Amino acid sequence: MARSTVKPWTALWAITAVIAVVMLTAGPASAVPASPGSAVSPGSAVASPGAAQCQAGDLRISVPAAVRGDPAEGMGEQAWNLLFRDIASTACSLRGWPRLVVRTAAGKSVATTISDVRFSNLAPVPAARIILRPGRSAVVTAMSQTSPPGCVTGWTLGLTLPRAARPVTVREPAGSFVPCVGGQLRLSPFYAEQTLTHEIKALAVSAAPAPFPVSTAPEPPECSTAALRADVTSTVSQDVGSVIDLRLANTGGTCVLPGGWPTVRVQETGDVGQVAKILPDNAALQAEQSLLTTYEQRTAQRTALTLAPDGSVSIALLAVRTAGQQCRRLTSATIYPSAAGLGAGRRISVAAPVSICGPLRVLSFLPGSPGDVAARIARGALAEVRANPAEITHAGAHRFYYGTDSSAPDACGKGPYTEPVGACRAGTAGPYGEYIGEVGSFQYWESCTTSGLNWVQSNYDMANDNVVDYGTGLGAAAYWFAAGPGRDPHYNGTTSEAAIWGQKQAKRVISDISDDFFDFRYIFIDIENNGSPPDENGWNTVWNGPCGNKVKSEYVAANLDYATYLGFADYIDDHSPYLAGVYSAGGQSYGSWSGIFGSEPVGNAAEWTFTNQQSVLSFPSGFADSAVNAAWFGGAPAACDLMWQWSGGNGVLNGYGDFDQAAAANDENPSC
Repeated sequence: MARSTVKPWTALWAITAVIAVVMLTAGPASAVPASPGSAVSPGSAVASPGAAQCQAGDLRISVPAAVRGDPAEGMGEQAWNLLFRDIASTACSLRGWPRLVVRTAAGKSVATTISDVRFSNLAPVPAARIILRPGRSAVVTAMSQTSPPGCVTGWTLGLTLPRAARPVTVREPAGSFVPCVGGQLRLSPFYAEQTLTHEIKALAVSAAPAPFPVSTAPEPPECSTAALRADVTSTVSQDVGSVIDLRLANTGGTCVLPGGWPTVRVQETGDVGQVAKILPDNAALQAEQSLLTTYEQRTAQRTALTLAPDGSVSIALLAVRTAGQQCRRLTSATIYPSAAGLGAGRRISVAAPVSICGPLRVLSFLPGSPGDVAARIARGALAEVRANPAEITHAGAHRFYYGTDSSAPDACGKGPYTEPVGACRAGTAGPYGEYIGEVGSFQYWESCTTSGLNWVQSNYDMANDNVVDYGTGLGAAAYWFAAGPGRDPHYNGTTSEAAIWGQKQAKRVISDISDDFFDFRYIFIDIENNGSPPDENGWNTVWNGPCGNKVKSEYVAANLDYATYLGFADYIDDHSPYLAGVYSAGGQSYGSWSGIFGSEPVGNAAEWTFTNQQSVLSFPSGFADSAVNAAWFGGAPAACDLMWQWSGGNGVLNGYGDFDQAAAANDENPSC
């Protein structure tokens, strides 16, 4: 076993604000000085600076299955915590790092390189002295890849406290999702459990204003289909394409349309149907800004369009004439009052002769009156799309944007927001181009864990502010941490059931994002596994249920995995205005795309890869630089190469978080 001490780069994450939206109004980041050379943890009460060093007999040392709300896993990384609870009748103190030896359940040593770092999965952690009063706990956070080489899921720890001579044995946590330990492991210093609680709560608190008007009043109920009236206000057919303007009016009491995008399904001759897909347009977003309201209740944010009695809103559909595409006549349109094209909607027959000669696009909500505003914006968007084959109307369409995902790091500034070079005080690397947050996971959905989601409200608001207020970047997008067919409670070895399992997860994620505004128009399915058997996420291993801990089979056929993936992606495409994307890895390893799906192709879904990451923050100008390059997967065309997690991913910790790069020209490239 090797051990090293790693110091963070200048300042960890975004010191100018706080990493992962750690708002220090809730309490200090880790410990506050009690006197020179000592510290008192928040809530520990004033204790004697001379409190003795904690001994093993003073503490109950454990690894909990989860700390409620703490993001435990996502994007190739895992984090778990050691708790040190003072069970003695007097206060004692801890400082620095414990020493660990990892063994299998049978007592065999597991090769592990342990690094002492000064950060946790959420924030910087100084090596300060922590004084514990009876009943209080300290924390050490352990971080690594989801499954580092040589790791094991059945283990014990030989843990030695600072200045102690003998180790104590700490057992793995109970439950179905035990971290795979071994290989590389990074440990934070001791810090107060109350600090971790503060940091978890701070994930939901935004340091940036929402881009839409804010109300603290209770959100009105969702509009019912019965209370809505829909009409076709105008249609325009030209050689370049068609524009269909719809109007949705409220005949009942005040209600809301959740989210920021209309959901419209059209029918064409030949019994062909499609759901109109999001087309970001700066002019439309500016017009929509005053229509949306962000309802805030404590830390919760919900964005919706509020319709007063007799109020109305316009919806513009664009059908660009695409060479080689068969044209069909539009016969009807159905508008849904939610983010999903499910259940009853308001159907409108279209009598005017309107041709659809390719994929249908929808602009963000537009003012219901005067009607010429919506028509003017729609015609301008059609002309812009026709002139730009990549269908991008964001500023800077032919560039790469830098962004972040999951729980760290924060963007910089007060608007327009910029990408940190590690920490904000170390400089920035251009506009903050995108944020991709975890909106759900199968473990959370199935109540398998009390861990939290990798979501930072501040970065979500900053990415949206940049798009709506400053006309830069791609905005915010969502990802779902998915389960393979081996976690399906109804697993029966058939592709039909595997597809249903994918559809159920997609339906849930559409529900989860119904109150959010996503201008970066993708829902990514996050596909990863332990990297070695057994695969706790169910892509290569069959378990006894979503939360079960018994292996039924160590093999899942690639076509079953693929049916789950297609079930998810097709459901997103068929029932929402969003587009499907996939996060996975290149190469031939157990946890890569090919290790799960074999030779099955990605298909026409946007790709987000995390292979070939590194910890160096040398920002690439494209999907390759002198040191590393993106490794794509599944044989998809280059037009589908959308994002690259180029630093910090897959447990390659850089002390700051995950850094991503997106190709704006491939943001829904029509050839993908």
